[in-house]
Amino acid sequence: MKAAAYFPGQKMSTTFAMSGDDASLHFDVNNLTPKQIEDDESNKDLMGFLQVALIGLGKPTDHNMMYDAFAHGPWPDRLAIYTDFFDRMGLDPIPMGQRHLHPKEGFYDHVAAALPDTDSATLYMTSGTNGVIHNDPDAYAISQNVNSKVHFAQNAPGFGIPVPDTLLTNKGDLGSDAVRAFMEKYDYQIILKTLGLAGARNVTPVSSLQDCIDYVAEYKDDMDVILQRKLDLATYTEMTADLLITDREVSISNVRQIMFVEGIWVGNLIGPDVVLTPAHEAALIKVGEYARAQGYVAPEGLNCGVDYFISDDDFLVIEINARWTGGLFPAEMIRRVGAEGETCVAFVDLVHSQKFHAYLEFVDRHLYKNSEAHFAVIPLGCSPIPQELDNGENYFAWQIISGDFEAFKQARRAELGDGALMRAEDISLVL
Repeated sequence: MKAAAYFPGQKMSTTFAMSGDDASLHFDVNNLTPKQIEDDESNKDLMGFLQVALIGLGKPTDHNMMYDAFAHGPWPDRLAIYTDFFDRMGLDPIPMGQRHLHPKEGFYDHVAAALPDTDSATLYMTSGTNGVIHNDPDAYAISQNVNSKVHFAQNAPGFGIPVPDTLLTNKGDLGSDAVRAFMEKYDYQIILKTLGLAGARNVTPVSSLQDCIDYVAEYKDDMDVILQRKLDLATYTEMTADLLITDREVSISNVRQIMFVEGIWVGNLIGPDVVLTPAHEAALIKVGEYARAQGYVAPEGLNCGVDYFISDDDFLVIEINARWTGGLFPAEMIRRVGAEGETCVAFVDLVHSQKFHAYLEFVDRHLYKNSEAHFAVIPLGCSPIPQELDNGENYFAWQIISGDFEAFKQARRAELGDGALMRAEDISLVL
């Protein structure tokens, strides 16, 4: 069976098999540092709500591999509720009998032993732990290169892709004159990156040499370290895009604005307010051509994410992700339900265990295509893995709010109160 990070919406039948793959891309998962273990487990926990979203993004001929935690307690009923939401929004979800439950630990080994008879398997990314499914060392090597921040920093400028000023070094050389000079050049306003895990887990701002040393303390001296000029968010806007890469063309699937509050990511803004200029479009296509030139391509089409900053005509790419991205799910869901013309905010938040039923009732009342309010909720998914906080047991929920976000916040306060979607209070749209 062929397996890759195929772009959503394939006509061929597929088995979705997605768990946390990032750690095994560059590291031996049996020899991780304590921080890597913690980050890897957190990453796998988050994948639960992506697995739920795939029910709605798939089709009746597809199959979906999910964590067996969905078999226990209230979760079978909650999956049925999400399936009903997807039906009512006009989707044609994967049938209940074609969802297969496997342990979170050793997920891919269990999946490989019970693969359904479909035309393909769709992966989050081609990595080490899912090698038992793709069985393609060449594709794995390509994925390592294209997803590598080091490889990108070394090769992208020569391909004509603009990047922030960058210095490649390693842990053992952090005290070198070259590192000190680079940090002084930018007044110690630097972003440090390492290979490996997704999102902000391997990216951190540093303002001193000691910050750098402390951040990589767990690693060996030959660990690659990337130092990059920190871009001022008062001047630059962080954006992401998904590209569809085939052997015939590179096209832009979606663009999203990253939303921050006091430097902390809170969500994605998607819709007509996010403008893509012709110059930015050409630059993104160039990035896709770079990924394809590295061998990341398939006739069926692969997904590739691009993280970049814009400021007027300035366009700087900070990394690419040869895989499905977290933002691809909401962008594709918005397209499927027909909400492309509306301002949409997608965000992940926590819901207390005692509030989860009330949360689902809130979604039911304000479901897209059914809501009578000035906003609507497009549900994406939830994770059955509990998150223990000071207030007790919480669970991740993922949703898109279309329309008037302030009206949504007012309704959330009135109908849910504390303990559900509290992060929404930090989100403000200034368009």
